[in-house]
Amino acid sequence: MRKLELLFKNEVTLEDDRLMRLEYKITENHSTDSEKPYYGIQIIKYVDNEMEMDEAIGISYSKDKVKAITKTLFQHAVTPISMIEIIDDLITLEDI
Repeated sequence: MRKLELLFKNEVTLEDDRLMRLEYKITENHSTDSEKPYYGIQIIKYVDNEMEMDEAIGISYSKDKVKAITKTLFQHAVTPISMIEIIDDLITLEDI
């Protein structure tokens, strides 16, 4: 079973005056062998009539940790194209 929860929305005006809308969602998944859910992040970017989406599944079993990462991504207007690398950097910095 999979659930999506919208946490944040962001609108950014681009240099060419077009509007970019970003949606940050937390994903909840359950594996068949474990009842404990694992959480991920999905970012959707809308510009004009085009949509771009990327998702990182299974970041952590901690919903609070994934929400905190999502908030950081939102605060810095991270787009789907750079999401995976930035999540990796944030998790690596946390382990130091």
